[in-house]
Amino acid sequence: MRQIFSHKMAGNEEIDALVIAFSALVDAVKDGTNGTNEYKENNVTFNEAISKYCVEQSGMTFSGLDMMADPMTTVKGSFKDTFATVISEIITPVVPKITSDRYATFYDVTQVGFGDSAQYEVESNELFVVTESAEGIARGGMQTIYNNEYTVQATKKEITVGIDWYRVAAGKQDWGVFGYKVAKSFANYINASAIKAMTSVISDADKRAEHGIAGYYASGFSDQNWLTIAKNVSLANGGATVYALSTNVGLAKVLPDSTKGFRFGEDDSIVKNGFLPDYKKVPLLEIDNALYPNTINGTPISMVGDDYIYFIAMDSKKPIHVVFEGNTVTVAPDPHNTADDTFSMTISMRMGVDVVVGSKFGTLFLG
Repeated sequence: MRQIFSHKMAGNEEIDALVIAFSALVDAVKDGTNGTNEYKENNVTFNEAISKYCVEQSGMTFSGLDMMADPMTTVKGSFKDTFATVISEIITPVVPKITSDRYATFYDVTQVGFGDSAQYEVESNELFVVTESAEGIARGGMQTIYNNEYTVQATKKEITVGIDWYRVAAGKQDWGVFGYKVAKSFANYINASAIKAMTSVISDADKRAEHGIAGYYASGFSDQNWLTIAKNVSLANGGATVYALSTNVGLAKVLPDSTKGFRFGEDDSIVKNGFLPDYKKVPLLEIDNALYPNTINGTPISMVGDDYIYFIAMDSKKPIHVVFEGNTVTVAPDPHNTADDTFSMTISMRMGVDVVVGSKFGTLFLG
């Protein structure tokens, strides 16, 4: 995956140290190593460091974590502003990192400056047309290597969260989980937007034609459809190796007509992974899925449906582009404190998602 995102350190040694420590805590949660004593010790150290920095930058003398439970500290305007600024600094590099770990086969992550839009020039897939020349016959029209340009505009996205001062004072605030949930929330939103954008194109015949992929779509699983899409996608991308992506449920439907068609060990692969490792020389890869947040405690709805199998060429340009505008997450304190002494804040980023078909890809609708 091509990932273009940079984070500049603040140039303040204390802030930079907090950024590095916070990122390490989030990484531990992401990797599932946050149950170790080392993680717990690092979390306690970070909790005290961020508290001490915010208190001292507000013109007070830090005497211990108990100050974080004292309203004389937490209601002070300069303290809340400093705390929000620090949260902004430490959360900024985490969100794109978590985001770009998901659906890497589908999209590229790009960063642009504040006020800028991301522009993508799409190269023509066609070779130059060779015409015969003779006296009195007009030459063919001029041909270029580019045939379109797309612009992806970022817009503001935000979530509102809270931190309990008493948990900070008690040293019980889990900063790694906090950072991971914030980043994961943005990541899931982006992933949902990416899949929605992809589906809006492939499910509409007119849009498929507009993006030049109408000839790379088929409905219904059959060897004929499978081999035709794989062949065409490969040829359209210079003979590149093609792999098929879907959810485990979608890939489980890719089976020969009879178990007699299994090669040695493939039946074990189905039992272990739920699907074949490859089919008709096309490797099968499972798409990392997730649930829509507002369905987790009700009727679960997954972001990626089970009805489509996507054929992507190796090392081709990704069909979806995610754009981050600027390199800073904005954190604004909520204008009121809740009754349980929770610090409310709105965390916002400017981001955009759109489909830019720079390389041909195929879609098989399973129905």
